[in-house]
Amino acid sequence: MFFIGTQVFLFVVTVVGSAILLDYSTMNSSIQPLIRQTMLRFIVTSEHPHSSAALKLIQESIGCCGADGPNDYMVMRQPLPLECRDTVSGNAFFNGCVNELTWFLEDKSIWAAIMAMILAAVHTCNAVLGIVLVQALRREEEAMNRR
Repeated sequence: MFFIGTQVFLFVVTVVGSAILLDYSTMNSSIQPLIRQTMLRFIVTSEHPHSSAALKLIQESIGCCGADGPNDYMVMRQPLPLECRDTVSGNAFFNGCVNELTWFLEDKSIWAAIMAMILAAVHTCNAVLGIVLVQALRREEEAMNRR
């Protein structure tokens, strides 16, 4: 019975974990305001090496500009950095880093959620097979006791 209880517990944990993962990594999720706050703080303090390096890394690797777009720099009266521009055309990236990071996280987290759901199905099968095994063993034990 311990095995069956463990499988049920793992099933619940897997489903809850998948729900939390998808809630924190999709559009209009709980992580978007956090990304927006962090990006705006980095823009305001872009004269500091840590903020400047973080902005450069995020904007270059993802291909985004500001939190919600290049207008964030204009509103805060900051110069538009080179990493906010396409290296070929020189035009500023249109999408902000909040949307780009969310799309990136959503793309990666969907695969993790799919694997978690498959694992939850395996836990369900294990629990059902465990119940069947326990019932079969009880029947066999009862049959042996009758003889």
